[in-house]
Amino acid sequence: MKDVDLILSNDIFVNKSYTNKKLKTLATDVFNDDSIIYDMNEHGYRSNSLKDKSDFNILTLGCSWTMGIGVKNESIWPTQLVNRIGKGTLFNYGNYGVSTSFIAKTFYKFVSSQFTPDVTFIMWPGFSRRDYVKEDGSFKKVGGFRPAHSNDIVWNNDDEDLMFIQLRNDYQDLMIFWEAYTLVETIAKLYDIKVYHTIAGYYYDVFKELQPYLKFTINPNTFFEPNDCYKNDALARDCEHPGKNWHIQFANSFYEFIKDKLNKIDITFKF
Repeated sequence: MKDVDLILSNDIFVNKSYTNKKLKTLATDVFNDDSIIYDMNEHGYRSNSLKDKSDFNILTLGCSWTMGIGVKNESIWPTQLVNRIGKGTLFNYGNYGVSTSFIAKTFYKFVSSQFTPDVTFIMWPGFSRRDYVKEDGSFKKVGGFRPAHSNDIVWNNDDEDLMFIQLRNDYQDLMIFWEAYTLVETIAKLYDIKVYHTIAGYYYDVFKELQPYLKFTINPNTFFEPNDCYKNDALARDCEHPGKNWHIQFANSFYEFIKDKLNKIDITFKF
């Protein structure tokens, strides 16, 4: 079996097939034209290179809603949010289809690699997703993209997905999210990193439904409730993900939530 660190750093953290490429299609966005280009960095993310590290670095983590599938890079919410802040170099490590555990691992990977962001914004994805590492060290995303208690929560009807759907339930999903959230908060406290959280789209409705069953507390000072800001009919080019108008509206709402809090860490704002 491969070394565990090798699995975390190479097979999971790095999107090998996308490294340093300019892509016309990605994930569910299969429209092959030049209107949207996915400019990927050395790790296969739609982000600046880590070589562009500056005096003030902003990390965004999440799934395809953060990666901005089907939307031009200048319009997606991480870019829009950093523009509203008016300072900082953005490292957008949103990755389509990932789990809450994957996001926590990515945050840990940044910090353990001595790349400590000044501020991190996390848009947590659906809780029903899992990371599955096979005996050969290969990595697979298991689970689904729909709300956890719907019937349409798996991508494939293969053995791993079918076993997964029999084993998971909403309460276990909450426990997995709690583990990821707690890991991020613990690391952030140890390294004095400001972290702000939110939940992607309709997954927030699931979260609100299950919230009475939570056995842990979400810090309201660092958790942005998206409310109705995602309920925008305009979709992205793939006709599945939120479009440009949603990204701009969400970034503006998120900014209003964090602007006074970020003033405390010496950022010059645009008004």
